[in-house]
Amino acid sequence: MRTQFHIALVLLAAISLQGCGKSDRITTYPVTGSVTLGGNPIEQGSIVFDPADGQGTSAMGGIEKGQFTAQVPAGEKILRLSAVRTTGEKDQYGALVSESYIPAKYNLESQITKTVKPDEENKFDLTLD
Repeated sequence: MRTQFHIALVLLAAISLQGCGKSDRITTYPVTGSVTLGGNPIEQGSIVFDPADGQGTSAMGGIEKGQFTAQVPAGEKILRLSAVRTTGEKDQYGALVSESYIPAKYNLESQITKTVKPDEENKFDLTLD
């Protein structure tokens, strides 16, 4: 159930990035960084940059081997991280069971804020406990 929720969250973020068919483009800036959880790099996941004021467009990037990249509009953002892993268990159909392992305080309840600036390097290294 949690996995389905996180998949829906990622899809919702992706849909919101498509826009409403407007012809004007939103200017974005490269954002890079690293993410560790409990001292270990997050192997694979995603990071969403939501506008802190609730106005504007969200952006999303992938996390691979503890590193992320994204193209993000300028401004203050709330960062939301997600990642899943298999538990080693199988469900009733024999498929491996997955679980989200990023605590809610870094996802739905995230208070991590960073400001993306147009004329600076936007490198954010995140150390999660």
